[in-house]
Amino acid sequence: MSRRGPWAPVMVGGALLLALALVPLSAAQESAQETVRRVCSRCHALQIIGQCVAGDCQGDHVVKLLKPAPWDFVVDWMQTMGAKMTEAEQQAIQIYLQTTHPAPRYPLSWAKVPARLGEGGWNAVTMKENGGFLYAGFEGNGSIFRSTDGLQWQQVVDTNHYTVYGITPFQGMLYAGTNDPDPQIWTSRDGAGWTLKAKLPAEDHGVISLGVFQGALYAGTARAWIYRSRDGEQWEKVADLKGVSRPSYIHWVRFLFEFKGQLYAGLERGSLYRSADGAIWSPVAREATGSAGLRGAAVFQDALYIGTTGGGRIWRSRDGLAWQQVFQAPAHVQRGYVASMATAGDALFAGIDGYVFRTTDGLRWEEVGHLSPSTIEAMGVFQNALYVGAVVPPRAILYRAALGR
Repeated sequence: MSRRGPWAPVMVGGALLLALALVPLSAAQESAQETVRRVCSRCHALQIIGQCVAGDCQGDHVVKLLKPAPWDFVVDWMQTMGAKMTEAEQQAIQIYLQTTHPAPRYPLSWAKVPARLGEGGWNAVTMKENGGFLYAGFEGNGSIFRSTDGLQWQQVVDTNHYTVYGITPFQGMLYAGTNDPDPQIWTSRDGAGWTLKAKLPAEDHGVISLGVFQGALYAGTARAWIYRSRDGEQWEKVADLKGVSRPSYIHWVRFLFEFKGQLYAGLERGSLYRSADGAIWSPVAREATGSAGLRGAAVFQDALYIGTTGGGRIWRSRDGLAWQQVFQAPAHVQRGYVASMATAGDALFAGIDGYVFRTTDGLRWEEVGHLSPSTIEAMGVFQNALYVGAVVPPRAILYRAALGR
């Protein structure tokens, strides 16, 4: 899959390759430039603002940067994607890139979480704070990790599935759903020991989201079906939103969110639906979705915010019926996939492609981070810091930023 942004990766044959600009250099800088060419050309082509620096920028494997990026994170991405470099080479590359193309200064200071989060886990897709722990569920290895400080992480369950979604507290327990190969419900009383609680029909393929509404737990599946349970063990089907016979990525129920007495369900590529009783559903916000779908959602300052999976748009509503567009991703955020949102204090954060944006009033947004060449699928707030899961295959990376007081 190709994901585009100011760092616009092009994936060909399973390989991601990069991209920088040539400028006149002093003799002292010459060796640093050669280091960039030698190291980066091993598995990437490097280009910035249309000018090639390393590798075959006319070839198939090129990732194009439309503007400078935080170079320490770019080096992280390069190493994760296979570039081998010594510490000295890493420093030389960062210094050279920062000298020739100064990166933007962000109001948040980001740091990579040092923990390795399991082999095969390449993407954090759900985060939840509960009982003094931050929990994160991963795509690729179907595992859940937790941390007491955000730095040291412990794996608490391996579901033997590809992905685990929707970590949600319900009736004093934690719940999570699995996707691929089966839709399962897992639960834990203490967050450390997890057990398989229930299985939904195999034809649903996966549980993509969980939500709590009117004393019941709801599950959204990979074919736009919604199930309900009063105890987490016995489940009943309450809605078929699209009337499709097979599961499909475009029909994934990406979120189940309560807002002002209604339960809202957003589809990966479809519409926004809502229900007052969990059984009878109707589409809303047609102007907001159009041909795009929905992924990120949050409640902030007495309004519901939803983000689209194309075009980088964020919409808000105070009643769920009248919607106003409050954000359009800038040109350098090319794909505009609003994958996640989180509220922290007086701010709302949104992960759009590999960028983080922030607003304090819902209308004026500022870019506060560029952390991934792809998307930011999950965000979590824990101990006054914002955590994001960065998609940098083949392994998962978490970044954190202190939010201040």
